[in-house]
Amino acid sequence: MDFTKILQELEEASLFDLYRLGAAIGDELRNPQKLEKVKKSLTVGQEITWFDNTTNRLQRAIVQKCSPTRCEVENTESGEKWRVHYSSINIDDVDTSIQSNKKFGVKKSALRVGDIVSFKDNENKLQFAKVLKLNPKTAGLITMEGIKWRVYYENLSINMDIDADIIKEKKLEYEEWLKNNGDLLKDSHTDIL
Repeated sequence: MDFTKILQELEEASLFDLYRLGAAIGDELRNPQKLEKVKKSLTVGQEITWFDNTTNRLQRAIVQKCSPTRCEVENTESGEKWRVHYSSINIDDVDTSIQSNKKFGVKKSALRVGDIVSFKDNENKLQFAKVLKLNPKTAGLITMEGIKWRVYYENLSINMDIDADIIKEKKLEYEEWLKNNGDLLKDSHTDIL
């Protein structure tokens, strides 16, 4: 399923259209046959991915226990335990990415916690930052200098009109900096753009 195409079409939908679709989707999320298909495909100890809507990304986990309505899983990265709804489990290995077609301005649904983005600061200087949190109107970011920002989605960019080698080099540089300076995340200040 092409989530990007569906969301582009939904931009034309009225609020009532979206409400009606939401009701129909809700019915399908509770469809006993679909739930049973997912339950039957799971076994304790199995590695799965599930979609975490707070980070807008797939999480890797190990199935711990299956109950009638939810599945208890342990996150392979953090060790945290979660009770997730069967509908969030990606049994068909679906690509969940959503692409933005804009040079600047990104839809919240196209971003994931951990993505590297760019924006222009108050001095019109290009900044690269890692997404820490997805808020309703802004993304919480941290730059290589350890400065936290809250930037409106329309001011962010994923696909930039600058040399791809420069972008790749800056992203690698930034990821290396994060590994060595993760403790700065706690003490940095926050600005909003």
